[in-house]
Amino acid sequence: MDATTVEELLRARIGLDPASAGPGLVARAVRARLKDLGLPDDADGRARYLALLDRPGAELEALVEEVVVSESWFFRDEQPFSFLADRLTADPGRPPLRVLSVPCARGEEPYSVAVALLDRGLTPDRFRVVGVDLSRKALAFAREGVYTDNAFRSNNLGFRDRHFRRTARGYEIGDAAKAAVEFRQGNIVDPFFLATEAPFDAVFCRNLLIYLDPPARRRALEHLDRLLAPDGLVFVGHAEHLGALSPRFRQAGETYCFAFERVGEGGRTRSHAFLPAVREAPRPPARVAPRPAGAVATVSTPRAAVPAAFRLAGPVEPPPAAPQEPAPPPAPQGSVLEEAARLADRGRHAEAAALCEDELRRAGPSAAVFYLLGVVRQAAGRRDEAERCFEKAVYLDPRHDEALLALSAAARRRGDLSAAANYLRRAGRAAEEGTTR
Repeated sequence: MDATTVEELLRARIGLDPASAGPGLVARAVRARLKDLGLPDDADGRARYLALLDRPGAELEALVEEVVVSESWFFRDEQPFSFLADRLTADPGRPPLRVLSVPCARGEEPYSVAVALLDRGLTPDRFRVVGVDLSRKALAFAREGVYTDNAFRSNNLGFRDRHFRRTARGYEIGDAAKAAVEFRQGNIVDPFFLATEAPFDAVFCRNLLIYLDPPARRRALEHLDRLLAPDGLVFVGHAEHLGALSPRFRQAGETYCFAFERVGEGGRTRSHAFLPAVREAPRPPARVAPRPAGAVATVSTPRAAVPAAFRLAGPVEPPPAAPQEPAPPPAPQGSVLEEAARLADRGRHAEAAALCEDELRRAGPSAAVFYLLGVVRQAAGRRDEAERCFEKAVYLDPRHDEALLALSAAARRRGDLSAAANYLRRAGRAAEEGTTR
């Protein structure tokens, strides 16, 4: 047995893209399971372990527990919860609200939703939050609802005094929030995921899509599309810059909310989901056309695991043709980026990269092109080259938050936590200053 064999099992079971999880993660998980089972870490022990994985039973689930990270905290990124509460409580006459959190980890996110809605005056009978996760251990923890100081990392902890009881074991969630949340085990890439559920008014699916391989990501997005109410919201992670959202969605709210809504009949749509925000290096003329009133020009989630979010850009206008040139002008950069994004989403990474490189030779250095080239290199598993592209994007545009978030994720994978934190702070400042265009 080698790591590749186990990686393929995990890919089939949970849709995990091993490259997104960082080098050595699966091998470390296997070693941990061998130790727990008392098996030797040699060829014989690994063969016996593979035989266990091949049998029906709990071992594959135990391995998944080792691989899946269930860390979160209350009000992780506060803006999505505020935006959710503002949007869903604006009409007091609407039917009871339904919110889905997947993956819900140990309950911090679904309980944060419940607390946000309670603080807006809703009673537990006016809304329902469903938390779904792969991990039985995480779900058992969530149902118990007792948390340590590590789960409270926001600057404003007034909600803790209002909604938690201090006990000898930690902070226990209050009865009102607990009554409004239910937890279930589930796998978003399962063909029958929540097959009998009614639509949800909001779905939190943060920092998950970036860990899935393309087929699993497509299945997950199909489920999200099916489970979302017509006027519902999807919240994604701020580092999910691989751009897996369907063209049926567009950004809602401010960039730091990382919220998306469906495009209605006759609404504007993206030509393709893979494309990140088209952002130019600081050189005139600006090529991004104005958006309709109420729309926001761009956003992200990496914010995945390579953790920046799915960003949508406005239509790109071609530069005016020079009057002295009889031939038509070259294709606008937006068209090049869209075509490269389409190729990348189909797995044609070499062709997508070639388009980006041709555009750099034709038009010169561009933060937008270097960023997309980094996304393509990363999707192809060429992480070192991707990181260099992201660095060039940041050199050209020091406040390119998506590239900063990608660099933060890369530093974290290397174990350079100081650099990761620095990039993350810079990305946060860029978003707060409203520099995402």
